[in-house]
Amino acid sequence: MENRAAEMEVFATVVEQGNFSAAARSLGMTPSAVSKMISRLEARLGVPLAVRNTRSFRLTAEGESYLSRAQEILADMDRVEAVIRQSSGHIGGLLRISSNIPFAIHKLAPMLIRFLATYPDVRVDLEYSDEQVDLIFDRTDIAIRSGELADSSMIARKLLSSRRFIVASPDYIAHHGQPGHPQDLAGHNCLGLSGRRWFSQWPFLMPDGRAERIEVGGNLFFNNGESLRQFALRGVGIARLSEFHVGEDLAAGRLVPLLESFNPGDVEPINAIYSSQSHVPLRIRAFIDFLLADLTSGGKVHK
Repeated sequence: MENRAAEMEVFATVVEQGNFSAAARSLGMTPSAVSKMISRLEARLGVPLAVRNTRSFRLTAEGESYLSRAQEILADMDRVEAVIRQSSGHIGGLLRISSNIPFAIHKLAPMLIRFLATYPDVRVDLEYSDEQVDLIFDRTDIAIRSGELADSSMIARKLLSSRRFIVASPDYIAHHGQPGHPQDLAGHNCLGLSGRRWFSQWPFLMPDGRAERIEVGGNLFFNNGESLRQFALRGVGIARLSEFHVGEDLAAGRLVPLLESFNPGDVEPINAIYSSQSHVPLRIRAFIDFLLADLTSGGKVHK
């Protein structure tokens, strides 16, 4: 008898990873075993699910339809197993997390080590990404992202709110001077995020109490905040980043806050986002509760 659930899992993983070799590594299988399972699935269904060669894997219309249904079934299976585990009080299983890059590097990594020490039966698949994620399609349990929740079908738990700073390195200031007024930024190289116009309009609070946005510009744009920090540290330009991201750099003097008398005091919220399903698996609840406790205590309660 065919193991249809395993075939669905393998097929969905190949699509997610983009090729047989990456899927095989993810599943702990050989590429040939993955290829044979997909071929067996196609033979049973009587239709090709993908057009593939050594470099690419492109779904057919039948493949798109099968993937959509397979993902729904796999999600249902995960929920059924979660209910059973939850009834037994056991916290374990695979936890898929997607975290924005700055939070993953500066906050999540040490917390994750403590979490796994506390819950040794949990396995974590962690993705570093600043891009939007579809929790259902990407089969992600938790996404950690900046900003407010836009999708009402999701639940957001605020992990922290972090004040923003305009920063530059002492080396940059030594070579280019320090702006004394927001308008002075027109003569400076301000680092930005690709495709995000709002990020090039920095907010300020003027002495007369007016809130004003100043258009800034520069010659370097990035797809993630950690690259902004790295190039600011190298003296390439001025960046606007959150305290959780550059707090240690400010304390050590590697970066210097600029235009603080004009700082409007706005904050960047960091949220843990998950699906509002009726039975949230214990591993998801345990992880989010752990993060909140760890952030509140500075990791002291878990040491």
